[in-house]
Amino acid sequence: MRLELEAKSFGPRQVLGPLTLSVARGERLAILGPSGIGKSTLLRILAGLDAGYRGQLDSADRLAVVFQEPVLLPWRDAIANIAIPTGRDAATARDWLAQVGLAGHETKFPRQLSLGQQRRLALARAFAAGPDILLMDEPFASLDAGTAARMLALTDALLDRSGAGLVLVTHDPAEAAALKAHALHLTGDPARLQKD
Repeated sequence: MRLELEAKSFGPRQVLGPLTLSVARGERLAILGPSGIGKSTLLRILAGLDAGYRGQLDSADRLAVVFQEPVLLPWRDAIANIAIPTGRDAATARDWLAQVGLAGHETKFPRQLSLGQQRRLALARAFAAGPDILLMDEPFASLDAGTAARMLALTDALLDRSGAGLVLVTHDPAEAAALKAHALHLTGDPARLQKD
């Protein structure tokens, strides 16, 4: 995946300035910066969810996105929350639930799961899709420290196992370090990428 961005604006305000970003399978990047600088906007462009920018995105890669909120189907159980979006069968969905520590929760609905369990379900769904690149938008926000540490370790292990690349959006350098991601910083107005 490669993005050559000229500019991204919301109305008259230019949020992102010229930047180039590329990531391949097996590479890990973290985009750091304060709230409101444009990190999530950049991730939405990479995900193909925002086409209102000037520039060029080349992505023949298979992508999966983990958002700040789990974005689950509330009327479907855990198995269906993996199987329906990814097209995987129930056995594969069950295997992914086991890999994220949710064995025994297959028939539970999102409202019957804690936030940490919902986040693990969203992670299982993302990896079940077989992505070349995983895009993550502050997925560990609002978790207690212990749950966040377990989620980081789980994500690191699943990335190792799958070989997927990573683009993580976060404000926390410790999350980037825990996932062994090369840190890039969004700074300025309009924001541009700077390397460590």
